[in-house]
Amino acid sequence: MSRSRTRGMSIVELMIVVVIIGILAAISVVSYRRYIARARTSEVTAMLAEFASKEMLYYQDAGLFLEAHRSTSNAISVNENSNEFFPSDPNASFDSVRTSVTLGTLPDSWRLLGIRPRWPQLYCTYMVNTGAAGTAATGSIGAALWPSAPQVPWFYAMGACNLEGAAGWPNQVTIMTLTHDSPAIRTRDEAQ
Repeated sequence: MSRSRTRGMSIVELMIVVVIIGILAAISVVSYRRYIARARTSEVTAMLAEFASKEMLYYQDAGLFLEAHRSTSNAISVNENSNEFFPSDPNASFDSVRTSVTLGTLPDSWRLLGIRPRWPQLYCTYMVNTGAAGTAATGSIGAALWPSAPQVPWFYAMGACNLEGAAGWPNQVTIMTLTHDSPAIRTRDEAQ
């Protein structure tokens, strides 16, 4: 008479399975974060390209570039205060990884430029600063772009994203810029 023994998993085999599942989970989390960062970067690239093309069209019609910021008035602000970004203020609770902002009513400057976001909500936040020929750009981003005053009318569009979770302006926020004089998007990671 032969007895057949049914065996279960030993504790060592179970631990090996748990370790393998943990490794796979860690790899998938890293891959997911990279995917989300690429998606946010794609949003910024599309928005900055739209700002640049609309600014150039506006310049051809009006002979100057137009500020695009949160303010409902058309007054020039030429600053990089976090409360000038639209649709959200990249303050201490800014989290463009997980939280989108429904647009609602666009600022007057966005409507004057003809900015129409492709999506009903945005994850990152935006603004455009402008200046006349010979006017120095203010703020840390503007001054880094042009250490001396450009001798032509200028603009720079900024997209601010927090790709690491909740953070605050200007620290731990990735800022991408596009200027009147270069089609290349420059990235400045304030987390470093």
